[in-house]
Amino acid sequence: MARILVTGIATIDHVVDVDAYPEEDSEQRALGSETLPGGNAANTAYLLAQAGHRVDLAAAVAVGPEGDRLLEWLSARGVGIERCVRLPGRTPTSWILRSRVTGSRTIVHDRELPELGAKVLDQQGLEGYDWFHFEGRNPAELPALLRAVRRSAVDQPVSLELEKPRAGLEKSLPLADVLMYSRGWVQAQGVSEPEAFIEAASAARTETLQTLTWGHRGAWLAQHGQVHHCTPEPGLQVRDSRGAGDSFNAGLIDALVSGEAPQRALERAVRLAERKLRQSGLDGLFAASGR
Repeated sequence: MARILVTGIATIDHVVDVDAYPEEDSEQRALGSETLPGGNAANTAYLLAQAGHRVDLAAAVAVGPEGDRLLEWLSARGVGIERCVRLPGRTPTSWILRSRVTGSRTIVHDRELPELGAKVLDQQGLEGYDWFHFEGRNPAELPALLRAVRRSAVDQPVSLELEKPRAGLEKSLPLADVLMYSRGWVQAQGVSEPEAFIEAASAARTETLQTLTWGHRGAWLAQHGQVHHCTPEPGLQVRDSRGAGDSFNAGLIDALVSGEAPQRALERAVRLAERKLRQSGLDGLFAASGR
């Protein structure tokens, strides 16, 4: 299996299950609740560890008991935490309302902790990794983080997730080999049709492998002028959408780093995300896929 470095955010998630999203200024009894580690990068790292890869997470974690707890959770889930940086401040925390009716989630996120700085990767040896994955955040520092990896990488792929539109992130796109776009990113560019976006993206960056996820319309992959589409399975019943995008990204990385052809990697990523949507949480997701 591969050795992978994932860079981004780790949070503490407080998840509350409700029958349906509450109206403003109303009161509702919770159907259940749990507290667990979250954040795009941490979720992706956990899933890749499930798949049997040796995964390290580079993230900013607060000094104090909550940060200690978060790192303990991640370590217990097979994620290497030696590259996490402890900083003063509050641990990033998300409060998530999850609807039992639709499986959708509404997130309120609190973050005051500084983002991971570029010097962190400059100061640490990066030799020996087979894949580098970055969450698309902190536009001011991200290009320097990617260049730090490029100085150490020979031919190891560098992937970049583009979920939320953030001013300045476009400067980092030429530094990645794999770009993972979300519907939210594309719609923020003023594009409403996924096919039009992925075809234009393919023409602009022919050598770059690019994916686009679009919920009920499935996902696309483009490279070398070829565009592939994977349709979702019919009749999918959504139980929990939290972490579905992270599941797609982990499934794609796992397939590609394991030598799968791009079209097959796209299908595997979509199916993993669908399994995630059918179940609550991320535990045992790769086991359910037969890995």
